[in-house]
Amino acid sequence: MSEFRYCKFTQEWTLFAPERLKRPIYFTSQHTLRKEEEECPFDRGKEEYTPHEIDRIDQKGEWQCRVVPNLYNALSIDHAPSSSKDYYFEKMSGFGAHEVIVETPHHHKQIWDYDYNEFVNYLTMIQKRLTSLKNDKRLAHLSIFKNQGENAGASLYHSHTQIMALPYISSQLAHLIEYKKAYYQRHKRAFLDDLLYEEQQYDKNIIIENSDFLVFCPYASQHAFQVKIVAKKRLSSLIEFEPNHIASLSDILHEFFKKFHKALGEVSFNMIIKNAPYRDYSSTTKEYYRFYIDIIPRIYKIAGFELDSNIHINVVMPDKAAKTYKEGYE
Repeated sequence: MSEFRYCKFTQEWTLFAPERLKRPIYFTSQHTLRKEEEECPFDRGKEEYTPHEIDRIDQKGEWQCRVVPNLYNALSIDHAPSSSKDYYFEKMSGFGAHEVIVETPHHHKQIWDYDYNEFVNYLTMIQKRLTSLKNDKRLAHLSIFKNQGENAGASLYHSHTQIMALPYISSQLAHLIEYKKAYYQRHKRAFLDDLLYEEQQYDKNIIIENSDFLVFCPYASQHAFQVKIVAKKRLSSLIEFEPNHIASLSDILHEFFKKFHKALGEVSFNMIIKNAPYRDYSSTTKEYYRFYIDIIPRIYKIAGFELDSNIHINVVMPDKAAKTYKEGYE
C-alpha cells in the first residue's frame, strides 16, 4: 500500500508508492555523454585549455587534483555586489565565485573507481577552497555539488565537482537554519544528532557506519535510493575537520561508492556537500548544525504532482534501498 511519511528534516511529506515500480520505466545509464579524450580540457597535459589554475594537489611532480574557475561561469568574483529596484522589481549583480574541482587527471575514472588517497585529495581540496573563500567577507554561503551523468546535469564526462559561492543565503536554507537553532534551544541537542539516534534505533535503513559518520537511506526519503552521510561528531563544516576526520570520511565514501556501483551501476546522481554557511558562523554553530552529504540518484524524474504540491513520490522504500546497497541489486 501507499503511505505518506513526514520528514522532520525538510518538514515535508513524502508519498511512498511502490506499485508505481510496475510502470514501464527503466534505469538509464549516465554514459550518453561524449567519452572522447581528444578535446577534454580536464585531462592531464591539457591544462592550457582551462582558465588560470587556482590551486592543485601534487604527488611526485604531477597534479592529482586541481581547481580552476568555471569557464562558463554563472557568477563572477569580478562583479561588485550591488542591488537595485526598478519600479516593482528587484535585482542583484551576479557577484560570487564559480569554480570547478577536477577530481582526477584520468579521463575515464569515475568516483566508484577512486582509491582511498583520491578521496583524501578530493576532500582536502574542498576544505582548502572553503577556508580560502571564507576570507571574502562578502560571501555568505558555498554550494558544493557533484553532477554525475547527463541525467544529473553534467555536461562533461570527466569527473568533476562545482563550487558556487553566493553573497546571500536562500530563504529555504535560512528557514532550515532557524529551525535547527530553535530545535537546539528547546532540546539542547542538535536536530541531526536526534535523527541519527532514531535511525540507529530503527536500524533498517542503515547502510554502513564508522566512529565518525553514519550512512543511511532516510526514513522519509524524497527520492528513490537517496542516501545521507551525517557526521556523528560536533562538526558543522569541512573547515573544522582534522586529518583523522578527512581520513574517516574518505573511508566511508570509498566503501559506499563501491556499494553504489554494485547496486545501481552507472546511474546518474547528484552529490551535495552541506557545510554550515559563512554568515553567522561561529564556535557555537556546531551546537546546532551538523555536516552532512546528500546523494540523490537520478533514476526517476519529478513530474506535475511534485511541482504542484511539493510532495515527492518515492517508489522505493528506504529499507529496501538500504538492503540493495548492502547486498547488491537483485
